[in-house]
Amino acid sequence: MKVEIKEKEELLKELSVEVPAETVQKIIDKKLSELQRETEIKGFRKGKVPMDMIKQTFGEKVKYEAAEDILKETYPEAIKQHELKVASYPNVTAMDYNDNGELVYTATVEVFPEIEKVIVDGLKLKDTVVEVTDDDVNEVVEMMQKNFSEIREVDRPINNTDIVILDIEKLEDKSNVIPQDKFENSEVDLSNKMTIKEFQDELPGLKKGDEKEISVKYADDYQDEKFAGAKLKYKCTVKQVKERILEELSDAFAKKTGQGETMLELKLKVRENIQLQKEDEKNRDRKSTVIDHINKTNEIPVPKALVEDYLKNVVTDLKNKYKDQKIDEAEIKKNYEPVGISTIRWNMLMHKLAEQEKVEVKEEDIQSLIQKFAKNYNITPEQAIESIQKSGQIADFRESILEEKVIDFIVSKAKIN
Repeated sequence: MKVEIKEKEELLKELSVEVPAETVQKIIDKKLSELQRETEIKGFRKGKVPMDMIKQTFGEKVKYEAAEDILKETYPEAIKQHELKVASYPNVTAMDYNDNGELVYTATVEVFPEIEKVIVDGLKLKDTVVEVTDDDVNEVVEMMQKNFSEIREVDRPINNTDIVILDIEKLEDKSNVIPQDKFENSEVDLSNKMTIKEFQDELPGLKKGDEKEISVKYADDYQDEKFAGAKLKYKCTVKQVKERILEELSDAFAKKTGQGETMLELKLKVRENIQLQKEDEKNRDRKSTVIDHINKTNEIPVPKALVEDYLKNVVTDLKNKYKDQKIDEAEIKKNYEPVGISTIRWNMLMHKLAEQEKVEVKEEDIQSLIQKFAKNYNITPEQAIESIQKSGQIADFRESILEEKVIDFIVSKAKIN
């Protein structure tokens, strides 16, 4: 089989393949034999139709049907012959038989980039110490106290720790940040730090049935970007005023939370959980810094087919998550494309670096992760293994361990401030 490769674009190859007449005829004959066994023609029983008659009746049709089978059989061989690492399905642009009985076809295919070496030099990291303060602990305990509180409606003016039920009507929105005009029975917790400051300042003192217009100027760095810097005016009608009856912070309260027998045990458990959360956050930030550095230092091209597959999966996931909402596929793909490129580039570089530096996942690495998984979900290691096997996540576990070990290697080469 003759195969020629041409460079079309970056990562795009064009294969011109000539399949020998003997190979072509062998596949055609096989299909004709299969057809003969199934064919029944007047005057001949099923499977007894002469081959000459089969060829005369179905020859041309079988010849062109066989072309697809020939392609499927020879394409992998063509790829293997030139040791191409393909990243996409072939796009067949031409296919026909020549006068010699050979099948000639042309196909374009994307390939993975050739990575000679992954450079890890130049990374600078800050070695931050994770601290948990008494304020951190008290804030979580107070939140738990709120969660276990009794909530009841009251007939009095609003105070700054109440929960208020409002009918909210949008009066001004020059930037059209919110398409909806009315929000009935909206719950506003004035004790929540995330509640809009203007509501916290202007709602206290109002009573059930009162109305008030409140102008809100959202901060330029507001967490929801569409509101950042926006100015809106709302009319708020008070429907209900509710107060929390907080339980005393005692040993009895600690027992009720299930986190300890005494308040001291509860606070120690809370401190431990906060420590773990902050360590996780530190590790996520470090991982993000490492990946960003490696991607920028080794800016290899990324196959478009892989990016498109990534974006299709994102759209599918969002459609499943928000089934009742209209999804703008073009906008989603535009927003997630940089994420997709970064994710795929890192994946390629990570595996190349693992190969380059002989980073491997060992059996003890897997056992260690299983033990951690079991501890997190309060199950036995045997139950953890069974759960992982049933979910089909063994490959994901290996990938996760490999990534962690590669990142540890990169960090070991970094300059720590």
